[in-house]
Amino acid sequence: MKLHNIYRFFINIIYPNICPCCETIIEYDGDFCDKCRNKILPYDSDFIIKHVDEFTAYCYYEGIIRHAIRKYKITAKGNSYYAFAFSIAQTLRRKRLTNGLDGIVYIPMTKAAQNERGYNQVKLMAKELHSLLDIPVYDALVKIRNTKSQKSVSAEARRSNLKNAFAISDKVDIKGKRLLLIDDVCTTGNTISEAARILKEAGADMVIAASFAKTRDIHSKNLTN
Repeated sequence: MKLHNIYRFFINIIYPNICPCCETIIEYDGDFCDKCRNKILPYDSDFIIKHVDEFTAYCYYEGIIRHAIRKYKITAKGNSYYAFAFSIAQTLRRKRLTNGLDGIVYIPMTKAAQNERGYNQVKLMAKELHSLLDIPVYDALVKIRNTKSQKSVSAEARRSNLKNAFAISDKVDIKGKRLLLIDDVCTTGNTISEAARILKEAGADMVIAASFAKTRDIHSKNLTN
């Protein structure tokens, strides 16, 4: 049993593991209860994101997953960060996208936003992925300015809303690195695209992107940004 699994086994005695969707108590190393897992719609589309070498996701942002993700952005208590990371890890392994990866990078928040929420939900997922995949986490990206919610602006304004919102940390050298960039939800792909652009400009050799959930878009095969 891996050290991380031992930790989860003992912490489960104090804080029982729960399904992120319905909060039913599940096994210490479980992700979702069987009933909820059967309701999750697996992601099965092709989605091209500019500056990204390959993108994948675990499921569609629909039904019970909407509720689970919204709840996760309100509180980090429970099993969500592990369940979402575990699902991403399964997807990456199935598609053989973990080979040769040097590090995991996550979409950052501004310091003010993170202080207000108390945590960065995607960073928590990255830490779980580190334990699941044995790949280090790089705090490579910083968010240097506030942006409007992507949902609150028009499709035309989404790219400019994120332009130059991210920068590379001067504490991390990613030159020549093959990176996994993660987010909890991908909608248009603009956030991931801008983050990947910054990583590539800083010398990253490859950027594979993965999100737990992806919104459904019938035109996804034709999107490039």
